[in-house]
Amino acid sequence: MNNPRYSFVVPGEPRPWTSWPKRGPMPTGFANMQRWQHDIQVAFLLKYRAQPLLSGLIVLDVEFYLGIPASAPKGKEALQRWMAKHIKTKPDRTNYLKAAEDALSGLVFVDDSYVVKGSEIKWYSRPGQPHYPGGYSVFRVGEITAQ
Repeated sequence: MNNPRYSFVVPGEPRPWTSWPKRGPMPTGFANMQRWQHDIQVAFLLKYRAQPLLSGLIVLDVEFYLGIPASAPKGKEALQRWMAKHIKTKPDRTNYLKAAEDALSGLVFVDDSYVVKGSEIKWYSRPGQPHYPGGYSVFRVGEITAQ
């Protein structure tokens, strides 16, 4: 995205979208997702305060960087092989995206159904990138303008 309207970073491990059928106790995954969605909203509000909702066609680019566990190899080449193997595990990137879109819906744009374009990646945080213990996410939000 060339000129996003909003661009912000959310420290902390990204959390995938999780459902809760409201029967029985709240699953830990659902509570973790809600906390991450709250962190997304706080990060946006700290940088931009309350803004009018975007009501056009939305472009949303998100980068999800997972924290590297202490059990991962320490050597550069071994770590690269480990990341390439383990990044393919669940949850998939679209579950992170759904949780993120839901967090921004009603705060940044009218509804997540307005998001018509975007990209997302899921990877591990690496040396040379901003480091936040436990991972982080980068958000860019814009509107498609008439050509």
